[in-house]
Amino acid sequence: MSALMLHGTGQQEHQFTIFYTSSLNGNLDGCACKSAPRAGLVKRAFYLKRERDVDTSLLVDTGDIFNIYEDKLLAREILEVYRELDYDAVAVGDQEFSNGIAELLANGKEYPLFSHNLTLCPDESRCIFFSNEPLVIEKSGFRIGLFAVLDPEVFTLYPEEVKKQIKLSAPQSVAENMLRMLEDVDLTLLLFHGSYEKAAELAENVEGIDVIVVGHEQRLIEAHKVNDSILVSPGEEGNRLGILTLALTPKGPRRRIKYDNHFRLFKYEDDEDDAAVRRRIERYKLELREKLQSGGS
Repeated sequence: MSALMLHGTGQQEHQFTIFYTSSLNGNLDGCACKSAPRAGLVKRAFYLKRERDVDTSLLVDTGDIFNIYEDKLLAREILEVYRELDYDAVAVGDQEFSNGIAELLANGKEYPLFSHNLTLCPDESRCIFFSNEPLVIEKSGFRIGLFAVLDPEVFTLYPEEVKKQIKLSAPQSVAENMLRMLEDVDLTLLLFHGSYEKAAELAENVEGIDVIVVGHEQRLIEAHKVNDSILVSPGEEGNRLGILTLALTPKGPRRRIKYDNHFRLFKYEDDEDDAAVRRRIERYKLELREKLQSGGS
């Protein structure tokens, strides 16, 4: 991380990069299909392993990394790749429920999955907070406070038996509580899984969120400000990696945040494969074939 001295202020300007993704939708591999081209995680992984400096940047995802259908084999491979790529945080999206409540709870213990307004009730005798406290990440002496919320509206069409096991606190009250716990960090980041309109409404009503990365709708949204919050979203099918570079002065009355954002679009027919992920794809296909031949047992 570099630091520049602002002319005439005596303050150091910290520079920091956030890499962000969303809506992978289970695309470990991709295809060049004309109707819905998908690059696949295999392409993103090649780029990230070569271009990202892990020690001086943040890598996050706003959720829906799984397919909408149950596939525990695929979910395992995707989570392992995310771990190998050193994702700092992945928000729980509605598609992370595709393998069931018990599997989601197990994944939350092993991988960097977060949702701070989510409570899961796997049976009638207990309910479990998915994430209790915000995540504080320090990179080269720079402290980032991070939390994630789910918009309750994303579960509108879910079956009642699933919704009975899910309790979601109001995003605004949770955001306000998280920010009170993050008063001593240099930057606050919210991973918001829901509509852009709801994310913008939250930015209008809650002060102190520096960056909001939005996912779920698969809308490509260029970085822009709503009040003092920077909002951005990387679009459909996990095809883009967002790269948000920030330059900011320390917190205080005269604090300033400048930003530059661009997207890296991956194409199945043009970008290189990551060899390790390609091996995972082949193993997944083999295990899936064997599972189907054995009747799914």
